[in-house]
Amino acid sequence: MSDLLRKWLVEELGLPVSANLEQDFASGFLFGQLFSKYNLQPDVERFDSRKMPDAMINNFTRLQPTFTKLGVHMDTRVANMLIREEAGVAPRLLYSIKQNVASMHKSLTKYQHTGNLGRSMGAYVSPSRGLLEAQKHNTQKEKYESGAHRHFEETLRNNATNPNAVMEAMHLSAFTEEGIRQQREALATLLRERATTVAQRDTFRAGQMDKLHSARSDKAQRLDRDEAVHAALLKRKEEVEREELRVELALSEKARRRKLEELHHAALDVHGGIDAFEINMKRLVRGDQGEGEEVLAPPAGKTPLEHMEQMKSRAAATAKLLEDTAAYMRGVKDARADDIASKREREARRRKLVVEQQSAANSAERKAQTEALLTALQRQSAEEQRLAARLWQVGQEKEVMRENRLLRERQYAERRERDWEETLRREVELHRSMREAYEAEAALEMEAWRAAQQARADAKAAKHASTARDIAYQLVSLAERAAEYRTATGNLVPRREWRQWLAMFVSGDPELGAPAPPPREEAEAAEAAEREANLRIGQALVPDYLECAGDWQREDGPIGHDELLGQVVGELAVLAREPPPQPELPSIDSLPLRLAVVGSPFSGKSSVAFELSQKYRLKVIDPESLVAEAISAAQEYEAANGMSAAAAAEALAARAAEAAAAAAAMAPEASEGADGEAAEPVGPPPVPQTPGGPPAPSNKARLGTLVSVALAAGGDVPDDLLVGLVVQGMKDAKDWWPPVEADPRAKKGAAAAGAKPPGAGGKGAPAPTGPPPGGEGRGFVVDGFPRTQAQAVLLERMLTGLNLDSEQELIEGASTIAPPPPSALPQMARPLVSGLDAVVVCSLADPELALKRALGRRLDPQTGRVYHLEFDPPPSNDPGLSARLKDVDDASNDAQQIQHRLAAQSELAGALDDWLRRFSRLRRPVDGAGPLGEVLTAAGDIAEGLLRAKAAAASCRSAAEAANKARASAEQAHEYAELAQAAAESAARELLTAKKAEIQAAALLAGGKNPDPAATEVLKAQAAAKCAEQLKVARGAVSDANSHAERATASASAASDAVERAHKSLGDAEVSAHAETEAALAAGEAEKAARGAQEAAAKAVAAKEAAAIAAAEAERFASATDLPSDASVQLAPRTGTTIPGAEPSIAASAHSISRSTAPGAALSAAASAEPTEAGELTVPPVPRQLAASLHHEWRTLETGYLEGLALAFAGLAEQHAAAQSHFAALRSSFKELLQRPDEKAALVARFLAAFNAVEPDLRGSKEARGELLLRCEELRDALWALCDKKMEEAEAQRSAVAADTFVVDHSATLTQQFVALAQVEADRFVAALNFLRSHAASQWGPLVPPTKDLASLVNALATPELASPDLLSGVVPAELKEKIEPKSKHAIAMPPWMAALEGKAAPLATACKIMLALARTTAAAWEPLPDDPKAAKKAAAAGGVKPGAAGSKSGKGKGSAEEEPDVDPRVIDGLVDELTTGARREVEILEGRLALLAERCLAQIEEIGSLASGTIAKLGEWVRARYRAECAAVAALDKVTKSAAATGQPLPHDLRLQDEYLLLDEGGLLVEEPPPRPPPEPREPQPPGGLLSTRQLGALTAAFLSAAPSGFMRLQEAADMLCRLAAEGALPEPWRGASVASMLGALRLYDPLYSTYMDWRELVVHLVIAAFPLIARADCAEMADQIDICAEVDRDHDGLLTQDEWTAAELWFQYRTGQPGSPPVPQPLEGAPASESARERGATTSEDGTPPAEAEPAPEAEASTPPGTPPPQDDQYDSPAALKQVLWALFSTPGPDGTPRLDFRACLLYLCADRDAFSGIKKAFAVATSTISSNARANADQIFRIAYPLGAEAGVDLHRSPFSKEEVVGVVKAVWESRNGPPATPPEGAGRAKATSAKGKEPPPPAGAPADATVSAEQLMYSAGGERFVKRMLERYAWKDAFVATRLCG
Repeated sequence: MSDLLRKWLVEELGLPVSANLEQDFASGFLFGQLFSKYNLQPDVERFDSRKMPDAMINNFTRLQPTFTKLGVHMDTRVANMLIREEAGVAPRLLYSIKQNVASMHKSLTKYQHTGNLGRSMGAYVSPSRGLLEAQKHNTQKEKYESGAHRHFEETLRNNATNPNAVMEAMHLSAFTEEGIRQQREALATLLRERATTVAQRDTFRAGQMDKLHSARSDKAQRLDRDEAVHAALLKRKEEVEREELRVELALSEKARRRKLEELHHAALDVHGGIDAFEINMKRLVRGDQGEGEEVLAPPAGKTPLEHMEQMKSRAAATAKLLEDTAAYMRGVKDARADDIASKREREARRRKLVVEQQSAANSAERKAQTEALLTALQRQSAEEQRLAARLWQVGQEKEVMRENRLLRERQYAERRERDWEETLRREVELHRSMREAYEAEAALEMEAWRAAQQARADAKAAKHASTARDIAYQLVSLAERAAEYRTATGNLVPRREWRQWLAMFVSGDPELGAPAPPPREEAEAAEAAEREANLRIGQALVPDYLECAGDWQREDGPIGHDELLGQVVGELAVLAREPPPQPELPSIDSLPLRLAVVGSPFSGKSSVAFELSQKYRLKVIDPESLVAEAISAAQEYEAANGMSAAAAAEALAARAAEAAAAAAAMAPEASEGADGEAAEPVGPPPVPQTPGGPPAPSNKARLGTLVSVALAAGGDVPDDLLVGLVVQGMKDAKDWWPPVEADPRAKKGAAAAGAKPPGAGGKGAPAPTGPPPGGEGRGFVVDGFPRTQAQAVLLERMLTGLNLDSEQELIEGASTIAPPPPSALPQMARPLVSGLDAVVVCSLADPELALKRALGRRLDPQTGRVYHLEFDPPPSNDPGLSARLKDVDDASNDAQQIQHRLAAQSELAGALDDWLRRFSRLRRPVDGAGPLGEVLTAAGDIAEGLLRAKAAAASCRSAAEAANKARASAEQAHEYAELAQAAAESAARELLTAKKAEIQAAALLAGGKNPDPAATEVLKAQAAAKCAEQLKVARGAVSDANSHAERATASASAASDAVERAHKSLGDAEVSAHAETEAALAAGEAEKAARGAQEAAAKAVAAKEAAAIAAAEAERFASATDLPSDASVQLAPRTGTTIPGAEPSIAASAHSISRSTAPGAALSAAASAEPTEAGELTVPPVPRQLAASLHHEWRTLETGYLEGLALAFAGLAEQHAAAQSHFAALRSSFKELLQRPDEKAALVARFLAAFNAVEPDLRGSKEARGELLLRCEELRDALWALCDKKMEEAEAQRSAVAADTFVVDHSATLTQQFVALAQVEADRFVAALNFLRSHAASQWGPLVPPTKDLASLVNALATPELASPDLLSGVVPAELKEKIEPKSKHAIAMPPWMAALEGKAAPLATACKIMLALARTTAAAWEPLPDDPKAAKKAAAAGGVKPGAAGSKSGKGKGSAEEEPDVDPRVIDGLVDELTTGARREVEILEGRLALLAERCLAQIEEIGSLASGTIAKLGEWVRARYRAECAAVAALDKVTKSAAATGQPLPHDLRLQDEYLLLDEGGLLVEEPPPRPPPEPREPQPPGGLLSTRQLGALTAAFLSAAPSGFMRLQEAADMLCRLAAEGALPEPWRGASVASMLGALRLYDPLYSTYMDWRELVVHLVIAAFPLIARADCAEMADQIDICAEVDRDHDGLLTQDEWTAAELWFQYRTGQPGSPPVPQPLEGAPASESARERGATTSEDGTPPAEAEPAPEAEASTPPGTPPPQDDQYDSPAALKQVLWALFSTPGPDGTPRLDFRACLLYLCADRDAFSGIKKAFAVATSTISSNARANADQIFRIAYPLGAEAGVDLHRSPFSKEEVVGVVKAVWESRNGPPATPPEGAGRAKATSAKGKEPPPPAGAPADATVSAEQLMYSAGGERFVKRMLERYAWKDAFVATRLCG
């Protein structure tokens, strides 16, 4: 911009400018030169080129009006910025000047031939100051502009630098520069020293680090050596343990073997015992008989039984045997026990012996070794002994060294611990310094942000203010026009004009339509501008006319539009509209998650995106990364192929275009041989690849090339390219799978299993492209995109094809006079469905938090981790971490970038958020200000909800599939059931036939001459077999039908279950718009399938029942023995059968016609004429080219209609303005006639001269007075004669005006304007009907065979095309004369309003008749006649014969190939219905419009007549009023003159008769006046009796302070002092009569404790309240507000105010005194004592009624006034400012530093006193608790403060503090418990923080008091526990009248 400006200034204007425009234009001199080049600155020679303050002020003061006239903003701020040479100000100002000057040139060129400017100045007038003033002239703003100019100069001079200061600065500049140089040198030296110190510190630190590393290496070596020794020792120990284990194992093995041996011996013993037992048994059995074998063997010859008996007899007795056995067993056991004991003893002895032997052997061995060792030691030499001593010494040394090493290690550990602690301390300190720097930077950036926000807010406010100012100016202009109109038309309300002006105001017309009627001499100059303005008014009134609103409102409501025509035009607009290019939509609907994360900067978007990608395995799409990848791909393609991707794409596109052109050339050839039918579109051949040419670049490479070009040009990445890259990334996400993390266990298993098979993958194998096992989800998440609404719109367009701009263009381009139905237009307010599942919006409303998040990030270069100094601080136990932390090297961390991003977010976020809200369930807000965990959890919940919704949608889809399968199964079962039904019915019929045949045959065989019983039986058997077979078939069919019906019922139930499952899943799918839509469609599909399944099941059940009926019939026939000859099968009626007598389907659906408005349907126009299954006839759409032609025809029709209406309305407005102008000029000329000068002034002047010429001595005589009275009567008669003459002339002029023919002529002209409107309506009617005919022929023509003439079939198309009659000429067409002739038999009926119209507007009546006749004739002609082909077809169809072929076959059957195809009757019906319906509606609209025109024409003619009659009446009123006023003025003059003549006095003042008034000019003295009397001396206001003024109150305060600084004084001393002050005159005069006793009695009121002491401050405050009653009128809310007011001015917030702060605080009696609504107070009589009632009412005004705020200005507070200083001398007794000085002296005390301070809470507590003690205590509670409520509750501390406002310490010794803090707490506790019950014991430490104030100065409550115990004033006063406290301590809040008390006590 600077180069363009410099070129303009230097080359075009020739101004001497340098490279620094700010410096050149700082003085304003060059601005004057610039304006002089354009003739805009006539006083350029008065400019001063010096850069001095006076010169600059002079220059800019002269420049400011020029800037203002030119429309360039120039104020003192801009001027100061120019003077200070701020960067960018001068170029911006120059650019604005250049633009505005160029705009003026353009305006001059535009208005070369039109308007005042072009006619008066010509086309080539250059801009000048006069031209600017002419353009911007406004008389009412002249004063404002002059004042603004004066204010600009004063402000500029006040802000300018003092010239002396400038000169001083110039002289001191050298010293200043030297000081700056020295500062720079000092800074450089300091930096060098700091660098040296840092280098030394780094060197020392490096050395220490080297030492530390060496020490660490030595320690590592020692540790390695120790570890080796330790490992050897462990190995040795392991070997020893291994040997010991081996020995133990050997011993255990030995013990085990010994145990086994013992067990073996025991077994042998057992076996031996058993053998012995057996031997004993044998011995016992054998007995004395010899060998047992012989006894046991059975003897020969004996039986076994005998042998057994013998054996029993020989055997011993059983008891003895048992006894012997027991004895034997005892013996055996004893022997066994003895044997075991002996064995154990032997084993013990053996073991003992072995042990003793081993011990002896070991002892012997040790003894031998000892002896051998002793022998060896004895044999050692002396050298060996010395060596042993040396070894012992070395061992001792090693021990010492070990101890020293341990000591050093402990010292090193301690040193390391100290170093560690020091390092941590330094780390913490460094972190603290970093934190402080970060906080300071964040604070500075926040201040900069607030400043920038304020600047933006100011700019916005200025813009709004400018807009509001313009609107206000336009409103004022409206008001001015209304006032001018009423003035011009005699106070008529401008209803029509106001609506016109309001329409222009709404449309933004700066001129607000036509201006007020100009004077007659300026009418010609304003004619063109007025015509143009009237045209704009006409255009604005067109909508009112079409909608029948405003002036065109009808009683019957709006006329409406032609709905059929609107539908037709809407369809044509859709068909003719060239479809916008649709991008290739990516197929990403199958992805489980499609997310985007947007929001405020630093709100956690990237963290949320990363968390979502990790948790749900999504691909992160980062736009910046996509741009980098695209650029890299483009570079790789260019490097590989030697040409850019964009060039390659262009070349391929060119070849594709050539191929498309070749295909287009082939299309006509292909369509020639198709017999007029639409040929299949021939697609373009594939783009030929050039052999060896470069391959086609990828989309990413092509976009990367375009991005590189855009970035190289210095701009940003265009939105379309960026969106294209993002969409490409979304496409790539389909083939992207998250990397599978390797399982360590899987690696081990693979290593154990051996080598992998081929193709299994490996380290170098590519990443798997297929889905990983487990079916993990895929998808993407876009990080930080879209950022703007434009990007979001482009993204939706490329994802879903959504193009709202195209839809809006379609809506805006809709027809005005035939609007399409709302359903045919896009619904812009519909909820949209996005291509994304959700957009997570991370909001961060606090910019300070965003700045902190941005500025507090630090990077650890070693680990790569990013910390945050506040929200994620680095650990403090990692030494060196804070030192190595670095700022994040990111462009987003730049402070300027942060500000820019925040500002951009604040500007763009609203539009983006509004766009996202238009989509259904797309925007998902997340509070980014919360903790990161909560933010991530919320985002995860959103993703989980989406997955659940999609799962629910999938469930709905599966349910729909199940329902469809069930429906198919049910329909199949229905088909099978019907087959079974048919089989059963067929079997029944066959059986009946066979049965009949059997009976007939049997009858024949039996009834013959030779009956054959055998044949009969054979026949019966055969028939029975056939019947059985058919019966079996019927039964089988019934069984099959039953099974199929059951299957159909089960399928229907399954479908119902699927529908129920789908509906259950709908609720979960509501989270996502996509899922909800899919689920709803699936549920609807499932419901439809379920209904179909139920219908099929019902039909199957019906078929089953029919089959059962047929089977029952078969059973009946089979069992019958005889059947009648006419027997038949009674079957159930078949479902879906055709009812006899029904018409064919084509006739039944004759009116079932559907339109197809899809653009693609035009390709199959001929094929779509076939009727559908339901009998509908689909009407094909109009081809695109024909639709475009028809739509263009309609647009031409509509444009001409609207332009005609606008011109007609402009003509009406012009005629109306002419009528107004005529009558306004008439009134103006008549006023001039009435106000023309006459001879009355000369007569009066001569009379005055003659009257005053009489000598004063002669005036007193009776004769002179009589003569003067006679002259007065002669003057009166002469003046009345002149009045009579003027009245006669005015009446003659009014009669001439009444006889004028203007009304008749204007009514005729107005009628012609309405005829023009009727002509516009006629043209529209005729064109609309012709358009309907053209469209109907185009729409229905393809449905008629080519051999048929459509015009011969439809009467409406056979009539010739309509022509619009010429209504303006008034000629009636010949064919319509009979129609409008009343006496003709063919005349049409006219509406009732026609008679009235013929009487007042005959031309318009004739035009209306012509149009009505034409319309009704045309509508009648379009109606179908009896001989219409349609009626013939209907008659032929009714008679059973098809039309056109009587007695012969027609159609496409056999034998009719050569006959002409017939026309479908529905085509004729549809065509005729469309034409007749449209014609009827158009006739209705035309009749309504004509009636409206007639009504408005009559109304306007009536209005003109009323305006004329009103004007004539108004002129008569003016004449009569003027006559009466002039006569009254003459009578008044006569009265004045006769009065002077009767008293003999001259006429001192000039008397003039001006118009109808008598003027008494006191400035024009005819006789000198006597000197005026001196004014009386003003009386000084005095206060009422008994009340003290502020001066007296200050003196009294000073006396008390000097006598008793502590605040307490003996009553006697106080009484003496008051009497003394009264005697000295320090108190008012009435106080002097009080004695010491009466004074003492009055003061006892202030000692409720009877301590003989009083608080003298309480007395003074009560005297103050008596003098200032407004103080006591404050309520609780005002007293509590005073606490807040004082706290605001308390800078240090310590509860104490300095004098400046006290002066700044505005108390209630200050602003209430100055309020305009404050009530006046009656003043007591002077000298009378002030009564009590007077003080109650309060005397707040002075004697002269002057309020105190006006009587005396507030004195200025001094900087430092010591406490106790009385206020300055004050003559006014009720000055609020002086009262504040009294209160300062009363309550201020010196602080610790000696500065006086005032406790404002104590002061306000004293001022709470009220006549009603209860009200005063309530106000004290409000002050103590800072609560505005009158029922405030206070705790013990606050009540203690209320009792002792200044503390209880000073009154303890004087018995003025009877209640201690603990007692007050007890009182509060007792009152609180009486109201709330005993308090619960709080936990330890609870309430401690509540009882302590924020400053920590107030102590906690005593033990036993509840922490929240609070009571109200009412509870404290009306409780037994608090009554005594209130009476003794709170009496101070009851106001007492000390003066009255002195009178009563005296």
